[in-house]
Amino acid sequence: MTDAERFRPLHPAMLEIIGRLDSDFEVERTEGYGLDEELKRDLSLAGPCVRLSPRDTHAAPIAVAFSAFPGLHVRFGRWHTEPFPVCGCDACDESAKDQIERLTKLVDEVITGGFCETIENPLIPFIGHGWTTAKFWSPVGSYSSGSRLDGLRAREMSGGRLRLDLDWKPWSRRYIHRVHLFGRHDV
Repeated sequence: MTDAERFRPLHPAMLEIIGRLDSDFEVERTEGYGLDEELKRDLSLAGPCVRLSPRDTHAAPIAVAFSAFPGLHVRFGRWHTEPFPVCGCDACDESAKDQIERLTKLVDEVITGGFCETIENPLIPFIGHGWTTAKFWSPVGSYSSGSRLDGLRAREMSGGRLRLDLDWKPWSRRYIHRVHLFGRHDV
């Protein structure tokens, strides 16, 4: 990797997205270094993590760790994390522009309810592996990923259920009341 600094635009782009989401949607914004220990594991942080938690608990939260690389690790929902960039090496030829577009697309799918997560446990408890999957979708396409989990970890994550599906709902928009000259209120 010869030019990690090419990813520096990811930080201000994410801060802009966070600002937009915080002002447009019914969310609680939390910042701090201890918000998501798993998300920031193995990262050298460039600043505090930020979590946006929709007031509707059926809508997926988004948490962001800003790495000193410079890059991002983003948690969508309860379990699914995505790195931006995915790799960053010269051979992969990723660009900040491409990563910002990917980030924006995934965020838009989450806030419109185009996101679900699943945990599946092994049929026989304590033997074998579990599986986690995440799916993002919009009218123009879909993206899914999955990974194998230790069976005990999968059971812990699913609360002991054989399968847990989280079909996240759209985020609720903030409504700002405006008073017009004639005393009418608009939403």
